[in-house]
Amino acid sequence: MKSFRRSSAVAASLALLAGLATALPASAGERSHPWHHPTSGEKYVAMGDSFVAGPGIPEQVPGGCARSDHNFPSLVAAEIGAKSFTDVSCSSATTAHYWNPQTTPAGDVPPQLDALTRDTTLVTIGTMGGNDVGLVGLAQTCLIQGCSTLPTQPYHDAIDGLADIYRRVIADVRKRSPKAQIVAVGYGTYVPTETCPALFRATNADLAYLQSMIDRLSDTIGRVAKEERVAFVDMRDIEGWQEHSACAAPADQWIRGLEAYGDGAPLHPSTAGMAQMADQALETIEPLVAGRHDSRRRLGRAAGTLRLHAVCQGPARKARVTLRVTGGQGLATSTTFGIGSRVVGTDTRAPFALTRSAASLRGHAHRGPARARVTLRHGSVVRTADLATSTPKCLR
Repeated sequence: MKSFRRSSAVAASLALLAGLATALPASAGERSHPWHHPTSGEKYVAMGDSFVAGPGIPEQVPGGCARSDHNFPSLVAAEIGAKSFTDVSCSSATTAHYWNPQTTPAGDVPPQLDALTRDTTLVTIGTMGGNDVGLVGLAQTCLIQGCSTLPTQPYHDAIDGLADIYRRVIADVRKRSPKAQIVAVGYGTYVPTETCPALFRATNADLAYLQSMIDRLSDTIGRVAKEERVAFVDMRDIEGWQEHSACAAPADQWIRGLEAYGDGAPLHPSTAGMAQMADQALETIEPLVAGRHDSRRRLGRAAGTLRLHAVCQGPARKARVTLRVTGGQGLATSTTFGIGSRVVGTDTRAPFALTRSAASLRGHAHRGPARARVTLRHGSVVRTADLATSTPKCLR
């Protein structure tokens, strides 16, 4: 009888592992919106699959994605004091759901990339890709009947094929959110090196086989991130995973085995595991955020020193108008000059100045104040400043 009960529990756990979004539906009253928008200055968007979303971790957010308000992006957003936070991670997501809607028990949720705006300043990409290559099915096989003798090439080919998709995602994020710092996130260490009853029938060789595929997936994400010059968070670098695996006491587990104990999902992080993942992500994200904040402060001070001068020179009939911008503390990179609504030219080297004949600038349609739009840059942060001064006398 004990064996039957254990087999039933294993079957239930594996069913949850195979279909997290289906197993954790939102009630009808909870289906108001697919995205979680805590308000807490970075404008942060988090994307990913169930290892980001946090199925089974209290409290679950309405919307059908089996997403927790204590997943690692939520903890990161709170720690950095994000001005806005949009979490579109969703259990059972594949890379296709970056661009396509995903069906959940609460209805379809929009493509994850649709959460981005031109004002987004921080984006975490992933984890994503495990569902594309069938890692959940592989985990089931490893735990139930063993997997160490399976051929590796089919999984290697599927994982290696994701590299172009990751490149495409990064390119799309850059296009949609040109101001954003991009951080790619890899998978972690999800099974220990030595087996235990919590991992059912898996041998040490089975666990090594399974983790090797997870490692290859993380290595692929990391390689693409390096090629594309974006930051990478390697969750395998978290110290203590072996001591806090599914073989540890339930309260000490950062990653669950077949039993989730009401906190997490099979072979997924627990609440404590998500906290460790947040700390690991913050080691990469906090310096980026601090650097951006320092850049913003410097650019704000520099913008305050900018001045626009508009001067008429020469006799009335042959007058020339010189527009000049001073200040900027060496951070100005270009200036576009105008009179009224008319753009009259751009200078991309300091000192920023432009001279035109007054005759070419006269005309009722173009009368108005002299204007300049100055672009300033510090590091990866760009700011524009609009300046205006009275119309030069020779144009009145």
